[in-house]
Amino acid sequence: KTVAVWDPRASSGAGAKPASTVALPERALCLDLRWPHALVGTGAAAAGAQLIDLRYAPAEAKPLKLHQSVSRFPPRSVALFPGGEGFCAGSHDGRVAVHFHSSSAGGAAGAAAAAPKAKAPWGEDFSFKCHRQGADKDRIYGVGALSFFPAKPHLLATAGSDGECHLWDLKRRHKTAHLLKASTAGSGAPVALPAIAFSRGGDMLAYARSDDWSGGAAAYEATRGAGHANDVRILLLDPSGWEKREAG
Repeated sequence: KTVAVWDPRASSGAGAKPASTVALPERALCLDLRWPHALVGTGAAAAGAQLIDLRYAPAEAKPLKLHQSVSRFPPRSVALFPGGEGFCAGSHDGRVAVHFHSSSAGGAAGAAAAAPKAKAPWGEDFSFKCHRQGADKDRIYGVGALSFFPAKPHLLATAGSDGECHLWDLKRRHKTAHLLKASTAGSGAPVALPAIAFSRGGDMLAYARSDDWSGGAAAYEATRGAGHANDVRILLLDPSGWEKREAG
């Protein structure tokens, strides 16, 4: 239930101490850092996400309410907008919620209740479904990682327990690219993607493949027994196709 803030210039060696620590109301499950803020997803849905301003010492956590569509479970992943206008949260049930700091109170929730098919304007909170497989999209996987594309900050990559990675245009509300297809262990089960990150120039995507315990001990043992080894890989990207999709 603690976030430690480190200054590597002043802290080194076995006796190193953090420059500051921040108490949380619940366990920390996921974190994103984009100066001057850190965003922490906690182990209780009611606690929501916690925003920390790193410019102040001692820093304090400010609670941020999650969109109703992802508030049933603790967040699985979080990501701060590059421009600071809000954040995204990925859930265990194949959804991503987009939150804006300037959104009116209850804005998207109230709009959704009145007109469920209407799209909220940019600047109002909304959510979308993702990482769902099968003819009826009834196999639902958690969203384990989120990452904004640095060259175009309205593009968000999502990675899931289904082993796939997609790129979404948040402004146009559609999928722009299918970046990674699922790879399977010898057991036939998909190998999850628990972490992704774009390079600064956006020409590469680093991703980790490992069991994420979403299938419990049985799935973990099956994956390990099939000889799968956890690894980190690099994907070279060609954004030219994305631009055509955006223009269309």
